[in-house]
Amino acid sequence: MGDKEKLFQERLNRYLTALDCGKPDKVPISFSVGEWAVNYTVNTLQEVYYNQETSTRLTNQVLDEILPDLDFDIFGGGPGLWWPPMFDAMGSKLYKFPGIYLEETSTFQYVEEEYMKPEDYDAFIANPTEWLATKYLPTINEEFAEPESYRATVALIKSAAAYAMSGDMMGKAWEKWTKEYGFVPSSSGFTKAPFDTLGDALRGMKGILLDLRRRPDKVLAACDAIVPHNIAYAMIGARGDTTLPCIAPLHRGAYPFLSLQQWEKFYWPSLKAVIEGLWAQGKRMTFFAEGDWTPYLEKIAELPDKSIVFIIDTTDAKKAKEVLGGRFCLYGGVSTTLLTYGTPEQVKECVKRLIGELACDGGYILAPGGVVMGDAKKENLFAMIEAGRKYGVY
Repeated sequence: MGDKEKLFQERLNRYLTALDCGKPDKVPISFSVGEWAVNYTVNTLQEVYYNQETSTRLTNQVLDEILPDLDFDIFGGGPGLWWPPMFDAMGSKLYKFPGIYLEETSTFQYVEEEYMKPEDYDAFIANPTEWLATKYLPTINEEFAEPESYRATVALIKSAAAYAMSGDMMGKAWEKWTKEYGFVPSSSGFTKAPFDTLGDALRGMKGILLDLRRRPDKVLAACDAIVPHNIAYAMIGARGDTTLPCIAPLHRGAYPFLSLQQWEKFYWPSLKAVIEGLWAQGKRMTFFAEGDWTPYLEKIAELPDKSIVFIIDTTDAKKAKEVLGGRFCLYGGVSTTLLTYGTPEQVKECVKRLIGELACDGGYILAPGGVVMGDAKKENLFAMIEAGRKYGVY
């Protein structure tokens, strides 16, 4: 076994111990090269988004700058969240990317509309897959407007080829990051809360909020219909892996987007069903609790032990430790606002406090509490890693 393979195993064991609420030798540290890195190079976001080789080269440049002075365990990847050619080949209406519809230095934008109409609920509930294939895809992709036409067929081939190309490029990048750098991937697979699937991509914010008043039974039935799909999607995307958790960004669940009564009725039951369904297959979820989830901690504590990794964004960290600590791994807590507007000294003090509050008996991973913005300061991110290693030794 080579040195990098030993390092990978050491970091993986550290990560898995924390996921199981144990106490490793050190507090695991998670780090990603986000869009903030573009500000420190000659690249633009347009180049990073459209050229995956550029994105990978930028990521490696940052990693080479960090190492060996700063040491972390878990890696979330580079700055390119999407590869636009996949969407361009379909004529997608869902996203706007830098350099065409936006400034070359702007991040991508999601175009939210009511792509599913109220009258579509019954067909969707009866057979979500059929409705998505025959109604949704032609609605959101200009090239699929006439299903089974020559134009749609060619677009399907092009977009599928682009997807395969993207997967190949990312696979090679991750092979380098694991084998040459010894980093552990943060997750495998992706899923969502059924309410978010419905409220984000199908009905939109306006539509879903009206539906809670006008057709609540349809919302509940649609969320129930989505549950098996979101379980299957997570496992398929992870290729059956159960070592690493799948990631689930929870968009509409933070307080007070919904009232407490609405959250308990419409949001929580189907999300809980997804988590329990995955855990029955040995797959835990990274519960990406963006925003404040403090009022819901007692309900979250109903989940099976170790079935989630709870990310602390603006949730009360002490309360999260009190209610969830020892049963679920806690993750994050470093304010993304602090990473943008604070100083390295303030970041280090924040890390010291978090480790004291959350890591005393294990089951904690140091990381930013949310998505690190493009204007975050590199020196603050590096300070987080430095402080994590200084104060995070058991």
